[in-house]
Amino acid sequence: MPAERWVRPPVVAREAPPAWVALWRFRLVALLVLALLVLVAVLVFRQVTGANAQDPGIDALPFDALDLLLQRHA
Repeated sequence: MPAERWVRPPVVAREAPPAWVALWRFRLVALLVLALLVLVAVLVFRQVTGANAQDPGIDALPFDALDLLLQRHA
């Protein structure tokens, strides 16, 4: 397409959103990422430590909700 036929679309001015919206969005996303990081760290720790009946370690804690989510289909 030749350059002389292209027309730049008009720029529509609008007011910027308030700064507090961006601040709370950042805080929410940071909190979710932190919670996900903690969850992954706990799951990796439980997998790596290899708890057994003699030494249950952290695996003795009631993580039934996590176990239901992560059930392996045999």
